[in-house]
Amino acid sequence: MATFRLQPPAPFSFKSPDEWPRWKKRFEQFRAASGLNEEAGEKQVSTLLYAMGEDAEDTLASMNPSADQRKDYGEVIKKFDDFFKVRKNVIFERARFNKRCQGSDESVEQFITSLYSLADGCDYGEFRETMIRDRIVVGIRDKVLSESLQMDAKLTLDDAKRRARQREAVSGQQGVIQDKSSDVKVEHIKGKKNPPPKPGARYRSRAVESRGQPKDNGRSSPARCTRCGRGKHARHECPAREAVCHLCKKRGHFQAQCFHAARNKQQSSSKVGAVTGSDEEDLIYLNTIVTVDAINGSTWLDKITINNTETVFKIDTGAEVTVITEEVLKSLGCRHKLLKPDRVLCGPDGSRLPVVGQIDVKLSYKDRETVQTAYVLRNLKLSLLGLPAIRELRFISQVNGVDEQSVKEQYPSLFEGLGTFKREYEIKLKHDAQPHTLYTARTVSLPLRKKVKEELDRMEGLGVITKIEQPTEWCSGMVVVPKKSGSVRICVDFRALNESVLREVHPLPTVDETLAHLNGASVFSKLDANSGFWQIPLAENSKHLTTFITPYGRYCFNKLPFGISSAPEYFQRCMTEILTGQEGVLCHIDDIIIFGKNQKEHDSRLHAALKKIQAAGVTLNEKKGISADPSKTSAIVEMKQPTSLSELRRFMGMVNQLGKFTPHLAELAQPLRELLSTKNAWVWGPSQEEAFQNIKDEMVKPTMLSIYHPDAPTKVSSDASAFGLGAVLLQQQAEERWKPVAYASRFMSETEQRYSEIEKDALGIVLACHKFRDYILGKHICIETDHKPLVPLLGKTSLANLPPRILRFRLRL
Repeated sequence: MATFRLQPPAPFSFKSPDEWPRWKKRFEQFRAASGLNEEAGEKQVSTLLYAMGEDAEDTLASMNPSADQRKDYGEVIKKFDDFFKVRKNVIFERARFNKRCQGSDESVEQFITSLYSLADGCDYGEFRETMIRDRIVVGIRDKVLSESLQMDAKLTLDDAKRRARQREAVSGQQGVIQDKSSDVKVEHIKGKKNPPPKPGARYRSRAVESRGQPKDNGRSSPARCTRCGRGKHARHECPAREAVCHLCKKRGHFQAQCFHAARNKQQSSSKVGAVTGSDEEDLIYLNTIVTVDAINGSTWLDKITINNTETVFKIDTGAEVTVITEEVLKSLGCRHKLLKPDRVLCGPDGSRLPVVGQIDVKLSYKDRETVQTAYVLRNLKLSLLGLPAIRELRFISQVNGVDEQSVKEQYPSLFEGLGTFKREYEIKLKHDAQPHTLYTARTVSLPLRKKVKEELDRMEGLGVITKIEQPTEWCSGMVVVPKKSGSVRICVDFRALNESVLREVHPLPTVDETLAHLNGASVFSKLDANSGFWQIPLAENSKHLTTFITPYGRYCFNKLPFGISSAPEYFQRCMTEILTGQEGVLCHIDDIIIFGKNQKEHDSRLHAALKKIQAAGVTLNEKKGISADPSKTSAIVEMKQPTSLSELRRFMGMVNQLGKFTPHLAELAQPLRELLSTKNAWVWGPSQEEAFQNIKDEMVKPTMLSIYHPDAPTKVSSDASAFGLGAVLLQQQAEERWKPVAYASRFMSETEQRYSEIEKDALGIVLACHKFRDYILGKHICIETDHKPLVPLLGKTSLANLPPRILRFRLRL
């Protein structure tokens, strides 16, 4: 009889305490199969510790078991159960379960097994099988199968699993059957030879062949509808069937799927969006190429000498190359020097523009000259000067009123290393604070381990942290955040500590408050404190509170760390005290804005602020200056059509951030808002597509808001539509023109939509006054409305004679 020696399970990973129940179950199986359960308790404990690994003995010793307990297997297991006990968050576990979907390369069996595992932590009880069934239906990758399962009113969990497995098996078999590359032997059937084809038969046979079987050109049939861009479906079911394209103005397809421009490859475009090429060709970008009919008073034109011939150019800082017309090339008399173009210019519709060739030319403007490569474009009516030539000829230049080098020479210590505030900060705790200690370091992925160690060493070298060995009551977990530069940022999860921290009571200015102070300014500078919080030393009795554990040991902070709830308020208070009394200086935590009405005033204020900052011991970051953040509007415009409720919510969230710049947002977004309601099914139709495109178009309109001035005449204008409310804050500024300062809008609830017209307009006025209260409270303003009967109701009419709803609105005002 053959025998084999049982091996215990692999050593337990103490970095993954949540794996303890699974590992213990495997050890129990080994214990029963090997007969270990019949041995003495001391031997069972020794075998358990050996199987768990090197850290098991030390971990058990830290739990202080008695001598009798160390010999009792049951007691030792109980000790480890208590040690590795993980607090279960049912809400979190259910969220993980409800977000689980089948992966692109995951089998049905793996998906179902994962659902069973996730359901174990959800406490669904008797609804467990029902929830797993629903998750299979919703999360299965095969959407056709998902729809079929949804239509089965008597669907059970077993039925759902069986049909999902069958569908996957049939799909795999079908792939083998239809695989054109597989070797299939076909017996040749002899018969009569086909007669020679008659004239014209070649064309008829091809036509028949094309109808009977698709031509194989090495590509699979399209998997998406050419009209709407979504998955294949019947033509009468296409959501774009009644849609009107915003590009070609034709009905039957969305703008994203428009193929109208592909037939216009030989026409020049009045707007050139991007330049693309093949893998071997350079990519380039031209912002605009205008034709003669597109020139207006705002177009920047100038005369430039090209090879001793004076020519009118459009100056366009958005173009990366210089483009000339065929007429200019002819006047130069050097067509024989024309070379084959090394770039491909394409319009926004993807069609190639007719580039005749390229030529090196000498451009002269006043006393400046440069040699540039110019591209000759057919059908172009006006030459275009690109950004490289604009810079060489110094049409534009970056203005820096204060010389950077002179600032460094005058304030040498201001840009060196980490500064140190003159007073320490003590983290104060609530009287009922309960210490929180993390005993196990969070896992760091192998590719990041070296970078994490380097960052920890760097922070220790700067004196920000210190490695400690002594026990502490508080210990938090480390969080590693990769940066775009390839390095990492070390953060600490202080959530448990923050629950016990006494907050500093100091106001933080809002963005609107900051902008209101900039009225009349035209010159600005922005300063950034170098790792601001790290310049504040911690009191000795606060350092142990910031202890955190890493795979390389425990560290504590010597400086105020990021993540402490009271840190921003305390830092704001310190910076406010330093800069108190400084005119033209605003501070928002570690960002400092200095402004003036002209260069002289700005420079004077800048030097005064730098002196105070240097005297306080604070250092600035010389590498971090003013840089434009990626445009929110471009992110919205480039966003693809939402295909789910979560994607739509993300889009609406981004749009709402720019609501103050966009009038009538509520009305524009009404068709999209209907899909956000749980009462409505997800159906993306023509009205939603039109609203989606209109909002994106509205985002790119250059709506300029004026800076608020406290002393300027102010009025509030509001209006109401069938679905939303809109308002604008206007101020009378230069030339007695009324300019918008801010916009506001919101949707109306179903109840509000049933209000009468006069009540809707009154509600719009209430919204406007509420939204702009920080601008108008304590100031005499004018409220503008197009509903005249509303004037006496909100003005002179006695409260006793008002309808109840109008009365409530008036009392709110």
